[in-house]
Amino acid sequence: MSMVDKAHSLYDFGSMAQKYDRWYETPEGRSHDRQQKSAVRRLLPKVAPGDRLLDVGCGTGHWSRFFANLGFSVFGIDISTQMIEKARSHNRPGCRFEVADAEHLPSPDHSFEVVAAMFTLEFVANPAKVLAEMCRCVKPGGRLIVGTLNQSDPLNRRRVAQGDEPYVSARMFSPRELDELLARFGQVRMSGSLEAGRHDKSESVPEEKRPGAFIIAGVRP
Repeated sequence: MSMVDKAHSLYDFGSMAQKYDRWYETPEGRSHDRQQKSAVRRLLPKVAPGDRLLDVGCGTGHWSRFFANLGFSVFGIDISTQMIEKARSHNRPGCRFEVADAEHLPSPDHSFEVVAAMFTLEFVANPAKVLAEMCRCVKPGGRLIVGTLNQSDPLNRRRVAQGDEPYVSARMFSPRELDELLARFGQVRMSGSLEAGRHDKSESVPEEKRPGAFIIAGVRP
């Protein structure tokens, strides 16, 4: 990581590049992955031929490959050279990857139907600036898709208390905090239960509607 990289990222994921995808092969990883992808599908627009998606903070390309499987032409960017090398190694048709800073996206204005940041915002130094760049790149009528770790979830709080990385380095959001941040950029919809996204005190929300370890949101700029 260069000094510029360190200024914009709260954790160096390059050290995890070779083992990052292994988590998705564990029972816990498979379970979370199914839930997250189900939530994302509910927020994505119908894919038309030629639709393009920008995956901000793409890491090893796990989500890029998912989006490509849905029919998007995907451009993934990440600040970690090691992560981009790993993403390219999968040789997934329909995906292109480049090392870039999320605060200065290397794309023209209004060039993507969807711009996504999956578990990225909690690891950047300036989430609002990243979101502004994402909005710049989305086409009129397009969509932002955001996934983050839920600060209010007991599992994530336990991970932080135990000193587990990368959770300790993350600046996690509660559902309300994320909702307030995203509302600056457009109309927000939380996948699963919008009402759950409006509360900090989860006990005030029925258990089946409480957000879990992650929050998925869509924004119409």
